[in-house]
Amino acid sequence: MSAIHKARSLLGSLVDRHLNQGVVLTIGLQFGGAIVSFAMYSLAARILSPEDFGHLAMWLCVCQMGSVIAMLGQEMFILRSLNEYAVSKQPELAKGALLFSVGIVALVPLLLAAIIGSVGVFLLGETPRLMIATGLFLIACSSISLSSHIGRSTISVLLAEGMRDFFWRSIVVGVMIALIVSSTIIEIHQFFLLCSVGVALALGIQVTAILRRLPRDVLRARPHWHFPHWIKASSGFWASSILETINQFFDVVIVYWFLDPVSAGAYFVASRVANMFAVPLGALHNISTRRIPPLYFAGKTDELNKTLKLMAEMMLLCVAVGIALLLLGADYILALFGPDFVAQKWTLITLALGTAFYAAGGPAPSVLQIAGQERRYPFIVASNIVLRFIGFAIFIPLFGLWGAALAASTSLAIVTIVLNVLCRRWLGLDPSVLFLFRKPPAALRDAASRAS
Repeated sequence: MSAIHKARSLLGSLVDRHLNQGVVLTIGLQFGGAIVSFAMYSLAARILSPEDFGHLAMWLCVCQMGSVIAMLGQEMFILRSLNEYAVSKQPELAKGALLFSVGIVALVPLLLAAIIGSVGVFLLGETPRLMIATGLFLIACSSISLSSHIGRSTISVLLAEGMRDFFWRSIVVGVMIALIVSSTIIEIHQFFLLCSVGVALALGIQVTAILRRLPRDVLRARPHWHFPHWIKASSGFWASSILETINQFFDVVIVYWFLDPVSAGAYFVASRVANMFAVPLGALHNISTRRIPPLYFAGKTDELNKTLKLMAEMMLLCVAVGIALLLLGADYILALFGPDFVAQKWTLITLALGTAFYAAGGPAPSVLQIAGQERRYPFIVASNIVLRFIGFAIFIPLFGLWGAALAASTSLAIVTIVLNVLCRRWLGLDPSVLFLFRKPPAALRDAASRAS
């Protein structure tokens, strides 16, 4: 009983102490988004045949990768720029950076969608209507990603993540439930069109709120431009974003081409369920990108250490609860997608353990990039991707789908260790759960100036 009482006291103190800081809200939004995402994919898996669902999963991953590639690193660039120029009181540069990012995301996703659509129709034999639908979804994802990062910096996490992760998916889930009740059949291209409409509605709400809440001095300022510096910074963020996205979504594409669409659909389901550990990590990313930049650039070591401690406490709790739930309920979770997916229990558990280890490392990628290491960070992720592909080449022929999961989890474990060692060495910061068992640094290292 004493252990239970202590656990309740710890949880209560965490909630009471940090509720007003928005941490519980941030993690709640992430879990809410994960739940509706889970519902959206499980409904799609039940509406479509296993082969069609695998086809859908492959194009979903292509769209997700394409939407990030088309942003040219603007999501992290604008977050860093708005915070940096706010601290230095340079609204004219803040407005210039804002227009710079909006211009890129207004043009590049459209061009990339046209290229992918042409390849799909003329080289892969896909239907034009599917390629048009995936192109619209790609453009919508790029737009709301940039809008959410701007909203996170200028307004709140509720507006940013609530619209991007929860609102539009809820619309899709509601429509799909209605379709199932009415026995209406939906095709793959219609699913993408439905998602695009949902994202467009969420984007409209975000943009309206941002225009009303942007600082007056930024809106009234005459924009100043610093293109050489911005292009250099964006290139580093872009490389990191591309590699991280490939690291996250390209597995499904590889399984699709190396095995078959049914296996790709099964791997997609297992990887999405395993990503429940990425939900609190995503929340920590949102917290870190909102709170760490002003503290880091202002040199407020004590406040920064408190933020890192808070994130480590919440991550440790979430990882422990997630592992327990997964080990007890893997069969039941997979059954929600259909009986064909239950056989992938050990694929799911293997992926989940690797994802949990990565989550326990905390938001190390965000911390490194925010602190000025955006040009070094891509080499770390690229090395991890090469390692993962070597693992695929070795383990997929030997073990099939489980081999892909084993390769992915091994690479995640290795990159987690490397990222956190480099965070401590380059920045003097420890974003992992090990922070709870280490003595925090007394001062920050000036990594940003060294990197430049």
